[in-house]
Amino acid sequence: MGGQSSKPQQRVLIAVDGSSHSQNAFDWYRTNLATPGEDVILFHTGSLPSHLMAPTGISASNSDVQRANESLRKRVAQLEESMMEQCKRHSMQCRWKYADSLSPGLAVVDASAEEKADLVVMGTRGLGTIRRTILGSVSEFVISHSRRPVVVVPPPPQQ
Repeated sequence: MGGQSSKPQQRVLIAVDGSSHSQNAFDWYRTNLATPGEDVILFHTGSLPSHLMAPTGISASNSDVQRANESLRKRVAQLEESMMEQCKRHSMQCRWKYADSLSPGLAVVDASAEEKADLVVMGTRGLGTIRRTILGSVSEFVISHSRRPVVVVPPPPQQ
């Protein structure tokens, strides 16, 4: 055959939240799947505490909302800086994407569709059946609702 066909650049969305579980997912992707030139989207979602946003019968003061908003902004900026530094250190082409959302699973699904991600990578806390049933699972929501392939990286084995 005449020419070589080049594989199109893959676009990967990695859900990050600053936890050891999301760090484990990032490290797993970097070690096992990453190839030079991939478009890696580091995605984080967050919001102000729901009691400051939703009507609860108790009004939050403007100063409480401003303090919470500033705290959220600082945490997001620190996470972005940390993750982008890791990308730079490992010669990965990454970009940051943030969305305000009270539903992290839906935010990941929406961002992966919007970005036309070829793959979603995320960690899991490894909750037991009862806790997962009561608390819900972001990774299970993403698997159930995403139209993109999803890799859920389990926590490392206990040593």
